[in-house]
Amino acid sequence: MQSFTVFDIVIISITVLLGLKGLLRGFIKEIFGLVGIIGGIFVASRMAEEIGSLVAPLLALENSATIKLIGFIIGLVGFWAIIYILGIILSKIFSVSGLGFFDRILGFVFGSAKVFFIFSVIAYALYQVQSFKDLMNNKVSDSITFPLLVKTGGYIVKLDTSDIVKKVENSVSSEDKENQKEEKNSLSQEVSDTVKEIKEKAVESGNAVVDTVKKSVADEISESIQKETKEQIEQLQKEETDINTDNK
Repeated sequence: MQSFTVFDIVIISITVLLGLKGLLRGFIKEIFGLVGIIGGIFVASRMAEEIGSLVAPLLALENSATIKLIGFIIGLVGFWAIIYILGIILSKIFSVSGLGFFDRILGFVFGSAKVFFIFSVIAYALYQVQSFKDLMNNKVSDSITFPLLVKTGGYIVKLDTSDIVKKVENSVSSEDKENQKEEKNSLSQEVSDTVKEIKEKAVESGNAVVDTVKKSVADEISESIQKETKEQIEQLQKEETDINTDNK
């Protein structure tokens, strides 16, 4: 039967005490501090050689390993310092805006959770060693927090980050496909509308040309008829004049 043991008291006490650090620092400083360390390692590990090459002439360094190490340290500390200063500025803004209380409460929760997760990973790792597993089963088998630590640590250790990344990539890919489909449909609609408009204009132009040709032909026929009629009348008048002249 599980009960509240000395082990539980120790774990909870350490978690709460270290969580008080988060209460004093605030949630924003805690988050920015963690981001500064993780981000600093990420940036420094990729730019250590470039940073080291910049400071090597100033420190008269020649060994490539030393240059890379110095570059890593400077990159890590520099990135962490920038992020930490940003965290302080943002924390001040929160305090002035009246949200400082919530910042500190969330800082306590975050700080306590961070410590608990660290204990969880340690407990799970030790529990995988048979000698430690037997010892823990004998000493803390009735503990309330120990099973929770092992379970939480197992979840963290077995967390498949590649699967998460794959899901995110699939989600982004699906969104891209949907956007491409919408763009394709939009383009097809625009092309269809353009073709339709061209057809309509072509028909209108054709009708206008036909009307113009018809009018031109009709005018020419009318003019030709009028001309022939006039010539016939003139011819008749001439013949009549000739007949009158002969009679006289």
